[in-house]
Amino acid sequence: MEETKELEFADIGAVNCHDHICLVYQGETEIYHPVLPFIQRGIAIGERCVYLHAAEERLERLLLSALSSQQDDSGALILFPLKEVWLKDGSFKQERVLKLLQEICAAAIDDGFSGTRVICDMGWAAREPKRQELLQRFERELTAFASQNDVTLLCLYSRDLFAAEGGLELAKLHPQVIVDGRTCGNPFYFPLASESHSRTARCELDVFLTTAQKMTALTAESDRLKQELEQAYGALARKIYENWQEEDTLRASEKEMQEKDEALLEHKRKLQTILQHIPALLMAFDSGDRLAACNHEFERATGFRVEEVIGKPMLELLHVEGELRKEVVSAHPREGGDYRGREWNLRCRDGSVRTVAWSNISRYVPIRGWSNWIVGLDMTARHHAENALKGLRDELEARSAELEAFGEAVSHDLSARLAGLGEDCREMQELYGGELSTPCRRLLEKVSVAALELAGPIDAMQRLTALTAAGLQPEEVNLSAMASEIAEKLSDTVTRPVTFRIEGGVTVTGDREMLRLAMEQLLENAFNCTAGVKHPVIKFGTAQVKGERSFYVSDNGPRQGEQQGKGLAGKGEGQERISSGIALATVQRIINLHRGRIWCADQTGRGGTLYFQV
Repeated sequence: MEETKELEFADIGAVNCHDHICLVYQGETEIYHPVLPFIQRGIAIGERCVYLHAAEERLERLLLSALSSQQDDSGALILFPLKEVWLKDGSFKQERVLKLLQEICAAAIDDGFSGTRVICDMGWAAREPKRQELLQRFERELTAFASQNDVTLLCLYSRDLFAAEGGLELAKLHPQVIVDGRTCGNPFYFPLASESHSRTARCELDVFLTTAQKMTALTAESDRLKQELEQAYGALARKIYENWQEEDTLRASEKEMQEKDEALLEHKRKLQTILQHIPALLMAFDSGDRLAACNHEFERATGFRVEEVIGKPMLELLHVEGELRKEVVSAHPREGGDYRGREWNLRCRDGSVRTVAWSNISRYVPIRGWSNWIVGLDMTARHHAENALKGLRDELEARSAELEAFGEAVSHDLSARLAGLGEDCREMQELYGGELSTPCRRLLEKVSVAALELAGPIDAMQRLTALTAAGLQPEEVNLSAMASEIAEKLSDTVTRPVTFRIEGGVTVTGDREMLRLAMEQLLENAFNCTAGVKHPVIKFGTAQVKGERSFYVSDNGPRQGEQQGKGLAGKGEGQERISSGIALATVQRIINLHRGRIWCADQTGRGGTLYFQV
């Protein structure tokens, strides 16, 4: 898996415990930009985040989607719908909501969280003036509640729902507000418990006068800066004039320019030394496509000395024939070529040839005297390895085909024999059932049931053999929908009630038919293991295991303790196997074909869980 990267959040300013913040928004951007960082930062520092839903259904869906990859702990984000909080039983009760908030804070501390962040969507009170009056009293209580508990409150007000006058009065009741995506103090907030209404009005007037005074000061400062800018423009013009005068002095500094030329020549010599010793072949050609220079790597690879090849035509050095000669000539025009990774053979002194991947960028980096200069990487060893690998791959495909044919023949033969065995048991039961003793009848029934149970895994093996022969057909597969269909079929086969808890929206890329076969075997295995359980529960969903997204199928059926903790073979693991029979061996084969892994969780005495990755 990729290395875990540190999460980056948008900066919404300082948000502290006991804060009571107001966000007045209009549109998706104004609510998503501050709310998502508010929740993400809370989860990152170990706080539980609770969203009391009222009107923003899009925000609720986005929170579930955007935070799913960061929810390492279950319960880090909790969403409450409208009718369970604000308007439970059809009306708003302040005492009930405050009691619920108290219980939420206490539960967060009991569950090991450092605190609680609560997002209160106040859209429930927007359409009725009476509810807005109740909301004003409730907001004052929330300020006191936040100061007495380890909680941070963020209240959401939509400008599309609340009138400007009512929204202003509600915003004044919050010690902090979010403006332009950042948290700041509310200059119009005054604790009503300690000051009278007239005192509040005077304070608001003082704030207005202070703000007006600051605006006057800012205007004066702007005029001052404008004046300074004009002075800077004048100074810049004088400096330009002075620079024109200094040009005559620069033209006279020939000695200094000569020193720079010498430094440039030294730099050129260093570059030439680097080109001579780079671990890649270098050939440079003049305007007549004759070799003008080569490096030590060229000498080492070909066995030629420089004096033996200088001045030779390019087509004598490269081993190309037919139409390829025309391609080589056209790729090296006098103004310089431009290509990457063209493979042409290079002649060696001993008569052999080497396959080299050549690149030419002389059109973009021209060098005097070199119309074209090319560098190459020796690909001979790689080509030999690829040819050998192709032979091994062909041999592997042939053996795989033999194994598939053998598996198909075995599964077909076993299926036919089991069908015959079941038919013989049924015929014996009909012909001689009355004459057999009770132990014999039980044994006969046991053989018949075993044959029926084994028919399913053998059929799965036949299906897997056919699917493997057809090859993988990757596509996006909805595992949640697939699991629901399989669960419905399993529930119809028996009368005992089984509870299936299937997480929605789980998708993966893979072969649809193979994954369906794997899901059938996993859910049937869990279904069979819950036989005899009073309240059987089978779950399917996703989880983060060591930072990787994994899928799981679990049940609360009994397990033998010695089987727990054994892994199934997969990537990065040893070839361990669990005694799980043909069904789970089929699942393991499908997961391996998808280059995934599957393993068991250690849950002795609590049921069984199989995790897998695709």
